[in-house]
Amino acid sequence: MKMYQTFLLGCAAIAPAFLIAGTAQAQVGGVAISDPETVILTAKALDAANQTIGTTYKAQLDQANARQTALQAELATIGAPLDLNKDKRLSEDEIAAAQRSNSPILAKLEAAQKAGQADAARLSAPATLAQAYAIEQISQRYAAAVKTVVEAKKISLLLSAGTVQYNAPAVDVTDDIKAALDAAAPTVPVTPPAGYQPSQQTQQLQQQFQQLVYLAAVRRAQQQAAGGAPAAPGAKPAPAKPPVGR
Repeated sequence: MKMYQTFLLGCAAIAPAFLIAGTAQAQVGGVAISDPETVILTAKALDAANQTIGTTYKAQLDQANARQTALQAELATIGAPLDLNKDKRLSEDEIAAAQRSNSPILAKLEAAQKAGQADAARLSAPATLAQAYAIEQISQRYAAAVKTVVEAKKISLLLSAGTVQYNAPAVDVTDDIKAALDAAAPTVPVTPPAGYQPSQQTQQLQQQFQQLVYLAAVRRAQQQAAGGAPAAPGAKPAPAKPPVGR
């Protein structure tokens, strides 16, 4: 059974290595590349927005966290008869054995998981919508930041990093665009207007952000469990909430 996943709010939780491939330098021959997702998802304004959202909606996020914790306990209790090695987790082999025997416990687990996810999503919905609105506001300022860098560096052709098979570090102006965006918009509004609904592109960006932060959190936990480097000073995990649209 696919385990219930969570994500963490806060740009500070993202390890830069996940997003930034190299140091931006002068472009070559008027041609340059940039990574729009990197610029938007590491923007200073998003970090500030997430801090504001974490404070504004703390009560709702705490409730969503509590519901998630209760859900994990509930799933462990329901699935206990299928946990043959008693490690409080259902392995693929244990799930396969339950499926072969048509165990009714699987249906109970699925129902409990769906109910728990729905409750947590409902509780965290205001914070999720506020984060989407912030991401959308930042996205709308991306073009102006590009214009600033293109004019300053006299770039005649700017390509998306995702469509380039190879590039020298000197061609990447992602950091320059991010710096321009941060300077022009260090903060953005986080209160959506009445009836606001995020665009599909905004939802995709938000899901990318949530997944990156989740993976960064998992990576840090693995490093700490293995005795590796601790989390960076000041990088505090914020309340967890369910992925959008699940």
